[in-house]
Parts: sequence; C-alpha cells; structure tokens
Amino acid sequence: MRVMKNEEMHQLINLCRWATICSVDPDCTPYAIEATPFHDGGDICFMINPRGRTWKNIQSNPKILLKFTMASPQLSWWAGVSCHGKGMFDTDPENIRRGWELLGQVMNQDYTRFAEKFSSRPARSTLFRVKIMSVTGRCSAPVGEPLDFKAMQEEIRES
Repeated sequence: MRVMKNEEMHQLINLCRWATICSVDPDCTPYAIEATPFHDGGDICFMINPRGRTWKNIQSNPKILLKFTMASPQLSWWAGVSCHGKGMFDTDPENIRRGWELLGQVMNQDYTRFAEKFSSRPARSTLFRVKIMSVTGRCSAPVGEPLDFKAMQEEIRES
C-alpha cells in the first residue's frame, strides 16, 4: 500500500463513473449518497435531489467528502481517493442546463427534458457543485510502481 501520486488521483477521479457524497447533518450524523460525477470547470458536479438530505445538511455545514474507489473483483488491487471540499447547489439556469448536458455526455443519454424542467425552477436546482480543497489517495501498488489503470479497467470488464 502506498500514497497515490497527484496524477494517479486525478486519473482515478476521471475514470470513476460513481462516487460517494458524504455530508454531516446539524446533529453531526454522517450521511452518504452515491451519484455519477461530471466535471465543470475545476469543480466536480452531480445532479441530485434538490431538497433531499444532502441539501438540508449543507445548509448548516457545506463541508463535503467525495470518495472515489476502484478495485478488482478479487481485491488483488485497489485504489481510493478522498476529495475534501465545499458543496453548494448552483441556481444559475444556464449552469443547470449545462450540468444536464455534461451528465448526458458521461451517461450517453439525452437529458434535455430534465434540463428544461429544472432550469425553469432554479430555486430547486439539481446541480450540486463541489469546489475541491484537498485530495488524498492510497492504492495497493507497491512503492515505486505506477498504477496500471488500463490493466485495471480490462480486469474489471472481463469479470
């Protein structure tokens, strides 16, 4: 096990199609949801429930932890990245439309209907934006050896 290099952490973040969003409620109870990430500028974004528990939690504490992980089916290798940041729901109608378009590119789906619906009601924005403050990561690769992301992806596809 070793600490991941910056470029490895960013590569893992870009490869993951799923992330865990962790927040804390006013009573300091942790809460987590999973969602598909996409990137907009320097932020990591998600389309999530505009009035769910994450929304409620960030009203009192906007600190967010995003967790990205990959592992082989047999757990012969693994890698995990934690991104600490500040979360907010973006209420700009144009950003909401662009968010649905960017998510559509990741998911290979047309979300035009959702883009129009939610951008017309920006106070109930689904665009959750996380401004990353710090990133840490660990992996199973031995010290001095790079992570082989291509081999990792092939092993996952074959299983």
